[in-house]
Amino acid sequence: MSARATTQTLSHAWAYVFTGAMVLLSLFPVYWVLTVSLKSRKDGLANPPLWIFDPIVDNYIKLWEHGSFKYTFLNSVIITLIGVALSLAIALPAAYAVSRLRVRGARWINLWLILAYMLPEFLFIIPMFSLYQWTGLYDTHIGLALIYQVHALPLSIWLLSSFFREINPAIDEAARLEGCSQWQVLTRIYIPCALPGVVATAILNAIWMWNELAIALGLTFSRAETVTLGVTSFRGYAALDWGAMTAASIIAIIPMFVFAVFAQKHIVKGLTLGAVKG
Repeated sequence: MSARATTQTLSHAWAYVFTGAMVLLSLFPVYWVLTVSLKSRKDGLANPPLWIFDPIVDNYIKLWEHGSFKYTFLNSVIITLIGVALSLAIALPAAYAVSRLRVRGARWINLWLILAYMLPEFLFIIPMFSLYQWTGLYDTHIGLALIYQVHALPLSIWLLSSFFREINPAIDEAARLEGCSQWQVLTRIYIPCALPGVVATAILNAIWMWNELAIALGLTFSRAETVTLGVTSFRGYAALDWGAMTAASIIAIIPMFVFAVFAQKHIVKGLTLGAVKG
């Protein structure tokens, strides 16, 4: 074996070792939370930690006996579905207009999208708190889904417009020559052609909405509490129920994990369609 081939083999081996180490490092917190959720209170607080123990499911049973957690889980499902539907309904025509129509100040619109996406979430809570109290949107599913658009729409429009720019403009022109309206061009040509990108955008929005905490903390009280707030409900005044809290964390992770696993092909294909270039 030549020196060059040996060097390449060693480089590949180190790349695999480094990648494996990073994967294990990123998965270790999830493993730790999972093991604590399967331990008794005594084993969970043992010092040094117990690596070998008898697993129990009492903490998971406690979750469904707990009055609020199952409702916070359902709230997150409803809010995420509404929020993703709203973001796509608004962002698809907006992205088409930005990418294909002659819109004045399109460059400034793109700049605004990036700046709006970069603003911290808590900036919107204080002004929206009074407005939501006045309009009756406080502590409602639709209220949270609407305020999430402040973050979701800039990202969605920016991504989708990048995907739409990858579509050959000649297809657009041919469709209009056949008598298609702008709306028909969008729904019959652009959305099907950029479907992986649309799915990737929906998934990224769903993951963010599911995991969001700051806005939900400021604009809900009891009726529309999300699953992230449900996880923190096991924190008492002088103690933490680590078993129930870690079990709630695992259950909160599972839907998005399963969703991402089944949709990863769309995510990769969508993001390589043109979003990275945008």
